[in-house]
Amino acid sequence: MELKTYKQRVRVILERYPNARNNDGTLLAHYIKDFLPYMVQQDKEGEWSVKLKDIKSMPPLENIRRSRQLIQNDGGEFLPTDPEVIKARKIKEKNWRNAEVREAKEV
Repeated sequence: MELKTYKQRVRVILERYPNARNNDGTLLAHYIKDFLPYMVQQDKEGEWSVKLKDIKSMPPLENIRRSRQLIQNDGGEFLPTDPEVIKARKIKEKNWRNAEVREAKEV
């Protein structure tokens, strides 16, 4: 099966790499490594990188992050494994919901 959408690809990464559930930078790195390997090069020191000129043709991090959010928040799948990340995301969600309620009351 060919994985065409961000959400399909992100779901596979979250399943394969539990550490990607906690950090969007790690998620992006796995996304590039697994689905855009032609963009990655290894330098003389053995470090892997993407050329600056190629960054503009990469998929937006926002699309990948939002796909993770939909899978984790709406679907309840592949939740974070780090207790600190879980706590921080709960606080952010609570603050966001409180702000949303305040805005609705003002209208």
